[in-house]
Amino acid sequence: MIDSEALKRFISAPWLADVPLECKHAIAAVLVETRAKAGSVLLEQGQPNDHLTFLIEGQVDLDRAIGHGRRELITELTAPAVFGTTSFFQPKPPTATVRAASDVWMLTLYHPAHELLRQENPRAAESLAVAIVRVLSERFDLIDRLFSDFIKHETKTSDHPTPSEWSDFRARLFDERA
Repeated sequence: MIDSEALKRFISAPWLADVPLECKHAIAAVLVETRAKAGSVLLEQGQPNDHLTFLIEGQVDLDRAIGHGRRELITELTAPAVFGTTSFFQPKPPTATVRAASDVWMLTLYHPAHELLRQENPRAAESLAVAIVRVLSERFDLIDRLFSDFIKHETKTSDHPTPSEWSDFRARLFDERA
């Protein structure tokens, strides 16, 4: 059972706005509340992931190892946020490390609890899945905008593909059937 303030923060998360209240309560009933100190590794690149984490207070950094001990910052997430999304739903280890940039307060969904939710409250499990798909879609849109802006900037100073070439590539990528 999570504390009432944690429940309030979880229920009011903007990315859960379209999830019915009774489903939010059902999801919250299977979550584990934890806190971690700044600098703690919460999800490790290349290691199996058995949980989905809802950040309800604090900030985390997502980075990846790029060789010779160097790390590259991918992004920062500030509460309310969710991470572990791609590696929770598929059997591949995460491609990034998530590290607490500040002291953090989290709610965690582990695989056995998710399976229990799917069996006991399929509507809540489906609502959660749809909310996660929306989060991933928003992140994909952001990546697309950032990459398009990068290509646009680079074409002014180098011999990289033009933005229209990027548009053509995206069209082929998403419109062609295999």
